[in-house]
Amino acid sequence: MIKRILCLGFLAFALAGCVTVQNPLSEWDVEAFRLASIHVDADDTSMLWWGDADRAYARSKGLPESDADNLSKTPEARLFIAKMAAAKINAALEQQLKPILAGHRPVKLNVRLRRLYVASAIQRIVVGGHHELIADITLVDAKSGAVLSSYPEFRTISLAGQGIGGTMIDAAFLADPIDRMAQNLAISYRDWLAPGPKL
Repeated sequence: MIKRILCLGFLAFALAGCVTVQNPLSEWDVEAFRLASIHVDADDTSMLWWGDADRAYARSKGLPESDADNLSKTPEARLFIAKMAAAKINAALEQQLKPILAGHRPVKLNVRLRRLYVASAIQRIVVGGHHELIADITLVDAKSGAVLSSYPEFRTISLAGQGIGGTMIDAAFLADPIDRMAQNLAISYRDWLAPGPKL
């Protein structure tokens, strides 16, 4: 069982992100930056599929969780779900970026959610699946608003336990899927932004 958990963790990081955009910033650019703020949001085109958040919205309205799927399609529910996800992503990014962005030049990080998909337990038991997060990430100068770097459709994947046994292990021993994806996104972006000296 322990071996399976470690294997899942390793694979989650191995598939955390696929880098397709070159970072235009030098090591010295990044060292000068100071993280002033992070803004995470979604728009009408964002795909948000997160059952736990759907059910949390239903409960917040005093409605049965069985109504969650239909309720989640309303603009108010989408805003509720986006805010829940944004809080998790914001916290993970701040944790990973604050230590490396501690220079003198204030910068802002803007994150636009494009796809948030948390595979349900039923899906993983029956047909399998993984969790996925895609976002447009833009770093801007806090004073001028000039874009310093942009990574559209930054993608991170978190593997999930498959079948009945894997799903039970996932639920019992691993962090919540949204927390895993937020951490994977934050770590992958940190490593993309500041991978070390460039030749």
